[in-house]
Amino acid sequence: MSFDARIVQIVMAATLILIVAFNNRFVQDEYERFILEFIVPLAIIVLAWREDPRRYGLRIGDWRLGLAVTVVGIAAMTVVIWLFGRWPDFHQYYTETIGGRPMWRLVIDTGIDLFAWEFFFRGWLLWGLGRKYGTDAIWLQIIPFALMHVWKPEIEQLSTVLGGAFFGILAWRTRSFVWGFLLHWFMMAWVLMVAAGYV
Repeated sequence: MSFDARIVQIVMAATLILIVAFNNRFVQDEYERFILEFIVPLAIIVLAWREDPRRYGLRIGDWRLGLAVTVVGIAAMTVVIWLFGRWPDFHQYYTETIGGRPMWRLVIDTGIDLFAWEFFFRGWLLWGLGRKYGTDAIWLQIIPFALMHVWKPEIEQLSTVLGGAFFGILAWRTRSFVWGFLLHWFMMAWVLMVAAGYV
């Protein structure tokens, strides 16, 4: 048997990172995930592989397409989240997530968390796998992305299949995870506001 060493490294490291992130609480969740899902992969790219992180989506990319999709996505998701965010399971789950933090703090914490999250899935995994599998990497990164939502409300779990594909295609087309991060950050902050009754 012969294996692609880079694929083995990405799959093994990514799986270990997600298991550790799921099972342990070293610091506040969002900051722990920032270390595990952004700092660790970035260190692997720069220190172990000696590569430019821009090859993994850490750049603005096609900003015209990215900005247009982000603006339209925010408009559409404002309505969708307004409708679904008031459901009892969303209210219960996200009220517990808030944990008494003020909304301004939640927005900042969520931004830090999702920056790492999007880099991990639509930067490191997408472009790392994409070097061997091309655009099929879009579909491969959906699997761990969806599995990391299994404890959330069912409708959100189901949405990760299309959502993961959408964010993957957006990152591939713009060559940047930044636009998906901005849209995902808005979505998460907005669902927290709606589900918790802030708006």
